[in-house]
Amino acid sequence: MADETRQDGAPHYTLPARWYHDPAFYERERQQIFAKEWLLFGHESMIPESGTYIARTIAGWPLLVIRGDDGRVRGFHNVCRHRASMIVEDGIGKTAALRCMYHSWVYDMDGQLKKAPGFCEDDATLCSRTKLFSIHLETWNGLIFVCLADDAPDFKAALGDLPTATESVDFTAFHYHDTATHTIACNWKTYVENYAEGYHIPYVHPGLNKEVDFKTYRVVTGDKIAQHLSQPRAHRKDDAINDGLWVWHWPYAALNVYRNGMNLELMMPTGPEQTTLYYYYLFKDLEDKEANDRTMAMSREVTAEDVKICEIVQKNLRAGIYTQGELSPRHEGGVAYFQDLVKQKIKWDEDR
Repeated sequence: MADETRQDGAPHYTLPARWYHDPAFYERERQQIFAKEWLLFGHESMIPESGTYIARTIAGWPLLVIRGDDGRVRGFHNVCRHRASMIVEDGIGKTAALRCMYHSWVYDMDGQLKKAPGFCEDDATLCSRTKLFSIHLETWNGLIFVCLADDAPDFKAALGDLPTATESVDFTAFHYHDTATHTIACNWKTYVENYAEGYHIPYVHPGLNKEVDFKTYRVVTGDKIAQHLSQPRAHRKDDAINDGLWVWHWPYAALNVYRNGMNLELMMPTGPEQTTLYYYYLFKDLEDKEANDRTMAMSREVTAEDVKICEIVQKNLRAGIYTQGELSPRHEGGVAYFQDLVKQKIKWDEDR
């Protein structure tokens, strides 16, 4: 992995402002990034038994992951084959069968249609030829990843340097506790870029800045990741909540590991200028309520500060006066790396 400081001395400019609000560019991202890449979706402890599921909509695609009676985890588009209703509402839950919300078509946990009320004598034929649209699914170290592509890219390659950056962490030791959801009026890239640098910490996050020693703060990039490295301030080395590990993984996920737990941070696009942020909080000891509540309170404080500044940035990206800016070679290498990946995947004519 490489330190975020750019060595070539050449200026690195941001992406054009239009890329953060143009509906045509957003549609290009849907097809070239979110329909093709492996996406972190959740943690296996969120679906511990048969019939438990996670349903989320990513960049317009309603998706469903469920644990079957055989213990296997499978993924589907959350779309009924009859008239395109959803099978279950977005969220985390449990069901004995996958029953369409509209006309009560019933699928088993392999996605096979089992019952279609009103089709009478045609039921058997219809059921034998009808299945939910499946998606690729892989698990690694307790984490669940999905891919919507017909031909999914190599999963190990998609992990990039994530295994190396997190080799000290046993994600299977964590247990799901709670979800926090934040709807943010900004493009998903605006929020990812905010995560990809610590440059703003002294100016935006006073509470966090009291814990981390900003002089030691740096971001290192590797294959498909950006990792934050810092030391706690000397007087907080024994009780700092954030004395852990922060790693962003392409394209939209972050793994934030604390002293007593972690959260999976999923920055899911829901429109050209809207992002839904999901925090899945997991802890090693679910009974340690005081420590767990303290961790989540700090997380909520930092997130509220990030949401405020990202929504300000988004308004100005759309306003029309700003087109591009220059990135700091010392502090914004993580942002530059992310933007380079976007450009590689999109191949968009900047003059459009």
